[in-house]
Amino acid sequence: MTTFHVRHDFTPLVAREALLLLRTAPAPDEQTFLALARAHDFEIGRRQSPAKVFASLRDLGLVHRSGRHEPLALTTLGRRLADIALRDALLLTELIHIRYSWLWTPETGGEGFAWAYQRVAGLLWDEAPTSVDTDRLAAIIIAEAEEQFAVKGASFSPSSILGVLHWLRALSPPCVADGAFRRRPACAPEALLLTLEAIATVNGVPAGAPIRLDASTRRRACRLLLIESDAFSDMLMHLVDRGRLVRRTGSGREMVLLHHVPVPGITPQRIV
Repeated sequence: MTTFHVRHDFTPLVAREALLLLRTAPAPDEQTFLALARAHDFEIGRRQSPAKVFASLRDLGLVHRSGRHEPLALTTLGRRLADIALRDALLLTELIHIRYSWLWTPETGGEGFAWAYQRVAGLLWDEAPTSVDTDRLAAIIIAEAEEQFAVKGASFSPSSILGVLHWLRALSPPCVADGAFRRRPACAPEALLLTLEAIATVNGVPAGAPIRLDASTRRRACRLLLIESDAFSDMLMHLVDRGRLVRRTGSGREMVLLHHVPVPGITPQRIV
């Protein structure tokens, strides 16, 4: 594993446009796809090639090509996100941020670019409020990647940091603005549900069992969602009020029981 680069060509706008176009029909080739994008006056149609966007969508498990000469088509997860892209661009951004954040975990390993993405975001959360110094962040990631994964010449640079910042700036509410990072006061309710389910999964909590909200779980969720600690409790009560989860307390412990996962397949999920 030497490639940790997060593609800066892959932005929330072009990701949404690509998903919407592929939702209509698979792409038999780049030129047909670009022609369709230009007919819709999409930003992605102004590029010479959509190859890097396609590569990022493949990395995230949203598109596939069954054979070299077969059309590029959405996966099951890609179709779910394309449906969301049609009605809620802000939620799509949140979900792709979540996807980046769970394609590598300390428990299971995974993709180098996902490790780098969440390491950048995690460093900013740890230091918040803080200025965003792309050169310093890139140097830290390279050094840590080479030490943790025993590689030389880790592929990562300030442009990789830009690839992360595209998504952090587009979150709602945002956490990066005017060159500074601040923890968010809230996140999409779906993001918290997905994060709690994923934490339970990698911790080996059986399917259908309640999830213990200990200090470690709270901190991990806040760090991944880039929210303030107080925001966790506020969002939890919001989900309880909406009937999305059940909250239990007793014997000094706090537990939650999730009713369902809003977007199956985007994070690790317990098997029923």
